[in-house]
Amino acid sequence: MSTLKCYRFRSIEYSSVPAMLVVAVSVLLITASIVMPVTTLAAQSERLVVLPFEIVDNTPVPGGRERNEQMLDKITGFIGQHINQAGIFDVVSQTEVNNLVKTAQLGTYIHTCNRCEYDLAKQLDGDKVMIGWIYKMSVLILTMHIEIKDIATEETLISKAYDFRGDNEKAWLRAAKYMVRDLGEMMKQ
Repeated sequence: MSTLKCYRFRSIEYSSVPAMLVVAVSVLLITASIVMPVTTLAAQSERLVVLPFEIVDNTPVPGGRERNEQMLDKITGFIGQHINQAGIFDVVSQTEVNNLVKTAQLGTYIHTCNRCEYDLAKQLDGDKVMIGWIYKMSVLILTMHIEIKDIATEETLISKAYDFRGDNEKAWLRAAKYMVRDLGEMMKQ
């Protein structure tokens, strides 16, 4: 017989066979939690349409439009890819989404288009839709806004803003990483 010390400083006696079984099961559970990401099956099976991110730029920086377009394309793809890889949602192909948005010729920001996001997502058989935009107050201060909406109920499920500093790729992607991490945690609840 072995003795196990508990945190209340009492001794509990047990035989070595059950103790080994407890240790083996504990090791298996810890290994499984490390190897397999913990996400809900419902979220994994739901299709998310990530609409192209946009920018509201109040800075008079010359030549910034081309650069902003490249950054927006990069961040949109990055977010969709990482949400899909994390198993949070089944993300609709960004190529399909971009083609549909181009043919729709909205003529305005998606986040102000008067519910067009629902029509776009329905055409792509999405269950949820994400719209996002960057508000650029200056070359130093920016904010990433996201909204995730349910297509069936037309409810906004998540509306969140991420302030970040620096108008460069590293800063934009760092904000996107935090957003994906937070989204994963919110969807677990």
